[in-house]
Amino acid sequence: MLKRIQAWDNRILTKLSEKHTPKLNRIMVLITTTGNYGYIWFALCVPLIIANKFRLTGFTMILAMLITGLTGEITIKHIVGRVRPCNREFGKDLLIKHPAHYSFPSGHTASSFAVSMVMLLMLPVLFVPVIVYACLMGFSRMYLLVHYPTDVIAGAVLGIICGTVAVTLSPYIPLFTFLAF
Repeated sequence: MLKRIQAWDNRILTKLSEKHTPKLNRIMVLITTTGNYGYIWFALCVPLIIANKFRLTGFTMILAMLITGLTGEITIKHIVGRVRPCNREFGKDLLIKHPAHYSFPSGHTASSFAVSMVMLLMLPVLFVPVIVYACLMGFSRMYLLVHYPTDVIAGAVLGIICGTVAVTLSPYIPLFTFLAF
């Protein structure tokens, strides 16, 4: 079963690598770079936290990203230990800095979908642009050959779960936010 999944992953990445163009390369590098360390999502948190009406949503986004990072980056990646596609058969001309850690699950995708879930449940007016960007984030990771499709799918599922957990815990956040202001 795992060999079939790996073969499916490889077929998709092979097809994606055949579609590279200079313009699309620049766009995908830009999208993926905004996801490094959750920069795009922290940038979105700032105005939400500043606006009293949306402060809880901003702090819930941070909590969702923390839960996602602890679960995906620190725990699951090291348990699974999946080698990235750029370290295997797709190691040609990497367009971004070589990622240091394991592949499964995609952390960029997980944090993006965690934020998307927070938006869906707490601030639905922002959900559509955030989920579109989250999907582009996941796609960029495959396009740039640093994640397999199953890494991205697992990252999306993990993000949805962690975002839901963060929203469930959000009623307890006001107990701590008064320290920030």
